[in-house]
Amino acid sequence: MNVIEVKGLTKIYKAQDFWKNDRVTAVRDVTFSVQKGEVFGLLGLNGAGKTTLMKVLLGLLKPTNGSVLILGGDIEDRAVRGRIGYLSELPYFPKYLKAREVLSYFADIFGIDEKIKKHKIEEVLKITGLDVRSDVRIKGFSKGMQGRLGLAQALLNDPELLLLDEPMSGLDPLGYKETREIILGLKKAGKTIFFNSHILSEVEKICDKVGVLHKGTMSEIKTVADIVKEHGDVEKYFVKIAGEN
Repeated sequence: MNVIEVKGLTKIYKAQDFWKNDRVTAVRDVTFSVQKGEVFGLLGLNGAGKTTLMKVLLGLLKPTNGSVLILGGDIEDRAVRGRIGYLSELPYFPKYLKAREVLSYFADIFGIDEKIKKHKIEEVLKITGLDVRSDVRIKGFSKGMQGRLGLAQALLNDPELLLLDEPMSGLDPLGYKETREIILGLKKAGKTIFFNSHILSEVEKICDKVGVLHKGTMSEIKTVADIVKEHGDVEKYFVKIAGEN
């Protein structure tokens, strides 16, 4: 079953200034699918169109051409949206609140029944490793901890599909390791995960399949096994400066 199915997706932006007639094609004729239980990594340099594609999947942008099906339906359908969890690249929460308070607020937005809300909050705190810091104010959180809180928020509604925007961005090695382990745990639990990144080493250990977006076009889609078979372990690559022996 395809959880995400994108066909011929094109997104063209018009110039913001009314006296200009410029158009920019951010994504051009992109086609791909993500199957149930799969972790799909979207690779691309900054400006490749990754964020635009993510916004289209979320329904925040409408495609100029092409079609997008999420969980077999239209992202405009509130029932479909209720089955999705989303983590933004730079999650922000009021610094004066505690993790448990933030999650309680979002649980109310999701409409989670009061009878199970406390249990659900404890569950996502444990999954993300924040259960021991749940009563610390956000101002005392590292960037990695804020990212984990964003992920906890995305898990509150027990989503079938997780859309993660640069989940490893700006993390230190420990934060990277912790976030990777959380994602792998969610993968083991059968969640379908789509995330974008510009770091190849991220996707090797996490993803089943990788799509490479270059200048708005999906240049290739391969399994990680095929990439490693073709190019070897990406962590073994090094840079040699011209002129060195």
